[in-house]
Amino acid sequence: MRGPSHVVFGLAGAVVIASATHVAGPSLFGGAPATIDLLAEKVIFYGFAALGALTPDIDNARSTLGQKLGPISRGIQHLAGHRTFFHSLVGLGVVGAIVWAAQYALGLALFHFGLINTGEALGSGINLAGFLAPGVGIAFAGLLIGYFLHLVADSLTEGGVPWLWPSRVRYGFPPSRHLRFKTGTVWELIIVVAISVAVIVGIVFGRLGV
Repeated sequence: MRGPSHVVFGLAGAVVIASATHVAGPSLFGGAPATIDLLAEKVIFYGFAALGALTPDIDNARSTLGQKLGPISRGIQHLAGHRTFFHSLVGLGVVGAIVWAAQYALGLALFHFGLINTGEALGSGINLAGFLAPGVGIAFAGLLIGYFLHLVADSLTEGGVPWLWPSRVRYGFPPSRHLRFKTGTVWELIIVVAISVAVIVGIVFGRLGV
């Protein structure tokens, strides 16, 4: 899929997951007061879900994220190629570990300088120093959800995804690549629009919540 499609697909999927798990707090349409903290949680969660939906394409210099990163993305593509390490469960785990370490370090730094205390954890549900920065737990969840949904979306394309890298075997849904669509075709647009409409209808009728 292309960058904008990944963002829409990732945000739509994030709405569904957040509705089922409440990882981003209560729904804005569920009767809970729309406080500044709740709105901040939503912005952080969905913002990082959108970023996560673009992250695996860091290995493609022509992708939406790759164009922003320039030489970094070109270097990664030259070394690893497109749809290899970053399009796998191993890549998801490694990126998740790096983000977790970064948020842990941020929490410790903010705690060390007295900018937050153990009573100010927002959304993480864990009052440990490494998770004290407002929203970091939600940011972490949003990024990984978006990342995972990117892999799911690319699994719908003809190229498939090497989920079990370093195995080079690519998997897709449906299993037959002839039943999957080619990136950039009208079928990509149709699928993304259909998913978006389904989520919007779910929100309107109260089956899903933002």
